[in-house]
Amino acid sequence: MRRVFISHPYKDDPKGNKKLADTICRELEERGDILPISPLHLFSFMEDDLRREEILQVCFRLIDICDEVWVYGDSEGCKKEREYALSRGKKVLKKRGD
Repeated sequence: MRRVFISHPYKDDPKGNKKLADTICRELEERGDILPISPLHLFSFMEDDLRREEILQVCFRLIDICDEVWVYGDSEGCKKEREYALSRGKKVLKKRGD
């Protein structure tokens, strides 16, 4: 089973982005060959950005254990996750967010 890190925007539309990420993760999980790893689901309970850098460091560790990174947006966080993944030689796929 491939572990796929789901890089998805959050801050600009928390409810809408969580709903989109829910759909993406469910569809991937249903395929049976992918385990989606979604930091949005891990940290969406947090209301502010006070721990943004700490969260990003956790995201980098999650990327380390994943086989691929699928990027669903162009937010600052998505860009940093993409750059980190590429620097580690991970396969990075740009995906549509809808």
